[in-house]
Amino acid sequence: MSSLIVPVTVIEKLTPHSNADALELAQVLGWQLVVKKGEYQEGDKIVYFLIDTVLPLETSEHFGVTRYLSKQRIRCAKLRGEPSFGLAVRPDDENWEIGLNVAEHYGATKYEPPVRPGPGDAEQQHPLFVAYTEIENMRNYPDIFEDGEPVFLSEKVHGTQCRVALIEGELMAGSKMVRRKRPAEDAFASSIYWSPLALEPVRTLLEELGKSYRQVILFGEVYGSKIQSFHYGHKAGSLGFRAFDLMVDGHYHNWPDFVALCQQYGVETVPVVAMIPFDLSTVKSYSEGKTLLLTDDAHIREGLVVRPQVERIHPKTGRVILKYVSDSYLFGTKTDYTDQ
Repeated sequence: MSSLIVPVTVIEKLTPHSNADALELAQVLGWQLVVKKGEYQEGDKIVYFLIDTVLPLETSEHFGVTRYLSKQRIRCAKLRGEPSFGLAVRPDDENWEIGLNVAEHYGATKYEPPVRPGPGDAEQQHPLFVAYTEIENMRNYPDIFEDGEPVFLSEKVHGTQCRVALIEGELMAGSKMVRRKRPAEDAFASSIYWSPLALEPVRTLLEELGKSYRQVILFGEVYGSKIQSFHYGHKAGSLGFRAFDLMVDGHYHNWPDFVALCQQYGVETVPVVAMIPFDLSTVKSYSEGKTLLLTDDAHIREGLVVRPQVERIHPKTGRVILKYVSDSYLFGTKTDYTDQ
């Protein structure tokens, strides 16, 4: 789960509402917010509560927004046809600096999706079988990439995160946070987290790299029926797997090298939607559309994952890799579960 921020920020831009004279569209970070006309001016300092922020009752009552919340959770809404994400208020202290995270001041917490009941197969953790990067939302950090910087846009697949590895000669598999016990070899294909190891290309890649390296972890998404609301054409009991990252001895591969290595071994990766000079509005437009995992009866894509050509670190987010979830997905009906 990415971190909760309730930032002190500014109204960057105001434009007319397309269907309501009394409303305006405010640009805040990478989000659009519908506000009353005349309530704010461009450059005004605000406190911005993101969608999926949970407010204490006394805070929501103070702001007069309790009736608009879903069990105290801020959700996205459409106001006279325009998407509106989050809540803006005047800061309690005008001396707060831009960028300050005031979540604790307001008692705000992050909504945690219900955890899918596990099969009770947790295995003892291994220090080298590390969890994947916490990917932050690009709309919260719209300035991490430089305008014009070459970036890769891959499809964000709506499944459950999985990691398979060869660690010091031992095969391992697990969910986002939990290492899972190894089933019988003939049961790999029916196990959500071990199923990628039933695929010969995946196993070969791990075993070949494992001859030269101590730690090889392939990260990917398992999807199909009963995983999430998007099944990507898989019928009951059928699972798919697409790899999206590789760590070798503590280092992530640069995206082009990762894709080339997977192609060499025949490992299927998440679809690449585009490679573009970075521009936030272009990323938004590419986030919409149909999934590239289906040709017939394709449903919408969840969104995108955006990466640089070469791995790097940023002081705000750590590893530079961000997600951009489509408006269509945010406003759609979907399964809301997570796996530990």
